[in-house]
Amino acid sequence: MKKLFYVFIFFALVSCGAQQTATISSDPPKISTVQSAVHVTAQSIIAQMDKGKYREGELLVKFKSGVVTTSSLKIHQGVGASVTKKFTVVPNLELVKLPQGLSIKDAILQYMADPNVEYAEPNYIRRGSVIPTDQYFGQQWALHNIGQFAGGTEDADIDAPEAWDISQGSSSIIVAVLDTGIDYNHPDLVNNIWINTLDPIQDPLTPVDDDGNGFADDYRGWDFTSCAHFNQSPPFNCITPKSPDNDPMDDNGHGTHVAGIIGAVGNNGVGIAGVMWNVKLMALKFLNADGGGTTADEIAGIQYAIAKSAKIINASFGGEEYSQAEYDAINTANAAGILFVAAAGNGGEDRIGDNNDLTPFYPASYNLPNIISVAATDQKDVRASFSNFGPTSVHVAAPGVYILSTVPTHIYPTGYLEFDMGTSMSAPHVSGIAGLLYSYYDGIQNTQFNLSQVRNTILRYGDPKPTLSVWIQTGKRVNAYLAVTSLLKPTNLSVTATSPTQISITWLDNATGEDGYKIERKIGSGSYTEIATLPANVSSFTDSSLTPETTYTYRVKVFNNIADSFPSDPASATTPAEPVVPTGGGGCSIGARQNTPTAVADFVVMLIPLLFVVVMKFRRRV
Repeated sequence: MKKLFYVFIFFALVSCGAQQTATISSDPPKISTVQSAVHVTAQSIIAQMDKGKYREGELLVKFKSGVVTTSSLKIHQGVGASVTKKFTVVPNLELVKLPQGLSIKDAILQYMADPNVEYAEPNYIRRGSVIPTDQYFGQQWALHNIGQFAGGTEDADIDAPEAWDISQGSSSIIVAVLDTGIDYNHPDLVNNIWINTLDPIQDPLTPVDDDGNGFADDYRGWDFTSCAHFNQSPPFNCITPKSPDNDPMDDNGHGTHVAGIIGAVGNNGVGIAGVMWNVKLMALKFLNADGGGTTADEIAGIQYAIAKSAKIINASFGGEEYSQAEYDAINTANAAGILFVAAAGNGGEDRIGDNNDLTPFYPASYNLPNIISVAATDQKDVRASFSNFGPTSVHVAAPGVYILSTVPTHIYPTGYLEFDMGTSMSAPHVSGIAGLLYSYYDGIQNTQFNLSQVRNTILRYGDPKPTLSVWIQTGKRVNAYLAVTSLLKPTNLSVTATSPTQISITWLDNATGEDGYKIERKIGSGSYTEIATLPANVSSFTDSSLTPETTYTYRVKVFNNIADSFPSDPASATTPAEPVVPTGGGGCSIGARQNTPTAVADFVVMLIPLLFVVVMKFRRRV
């Protein structure tokens, strides 16, 4: 009878756990038979890599047909990489993140040494570069170099078309051209000339100061020139005095050339393209037809630029004499948040570049935080022989040789066919890049992208050149694309609740110069708080220890040591409820989550062995 009892207990307990169970497929994974159309080697991949732009810290790795997941994981582990994405359009292709400190080239060699790997290549950057329709754009090697000049280097340009994919400028940005004036009627400049709408010219014979700023009818800027001609040898007395007036027309050509580099209208089918296609060029003339001017007239121009809210002053001029008044005026512009871009100078009479650390060239050599001093490079991407330099006092370089730009139509009937060279041509390339930055990043962190942020971005995000490292402070030639894309906001933010307490977040990283990422979260309709800081080149994050049945909204920013980006567009997910313990089908557990009928049934089943014992004992007594 005891044996019968134990058998009964065994079957009762078995029936108690007889619930439906999930099955685990033992089918082997399907193996793709798709083969690569081209045989690649580590050497061929590295050769291509040297020509292109790619994401640091990432590789696309394709395994050969038949390689199972466990094998591929071991290969990744051997390299120290982690898989961030898998693709179905190309079987066995995976995007991996490399460990810190491992170069792209070394990782390729490691992967390609494994017989299970078909190829491993960089995650190249592709962009639909904007090539403008301007008639002479093909000759503007400084913006887009395709070997227009013998011996030119394709990488010697500032990557303007790539930058134009992101920003082409803005008519809200005022760049003051403190120079010989501007041909404000030039067909490639007229639509980008700054206009003082508060003081229109109603009657040229009777000027009126409508806006009360002390300059009557300063509709297109101002001519501060107080001397039309100086003696060309000491003493440099003024032999042709003149009075300042409201007509800053260029009678030399230098200022119009500078203005065209900064902001000739782009993609209009005629002429050239400026670094900025959209801008407001403020014509402030203080240099006369001979190219000479006084610091007093220059300071008057700086004062005007401050009063009329210019963001940038381009200073393609200079001299060897230190002027405290000039320093003070530029320092006041600094306090007003104005970037001052200055030409480093073109050597002395011998036209051989001088060391500004030893023989300063002003205003470029003033030690002020709003000045960027600019040297000149040629189409071979080396310092031009005439360009001044300075390992501590000259900050960056920019193209300044054989630069095609606009010239006054009343001096040169064509209006364009004028190549010029000098650091005077280099500085406006930098002013244009600064304008692109202000145009795109205006409004960052609910404020404008400020002076120091623009300056530091230009200095940090240039192209390092070994030929420049001993000549200038940063060792870099400016790059519009790297500067403008350094903090592009993340896109394609996707959030998915993977459990009641966990949400997975992924995004598309567009920035080229981030130091890391900031993850911000809000619960329900609350405020955003920062919950995590991640390193560079990451595109996913898992948020854990969450509350079930709660809605969370996320956004992501990139940051560097200069600023934070705009936040990504937000995305939300709601965590599910905790899973309910399965019931029915013979389960035995009795808990709070069960419904009453099921709990009663389970309780009765558990009492069967006890009832059996009681019945058996009762029968023995009978």
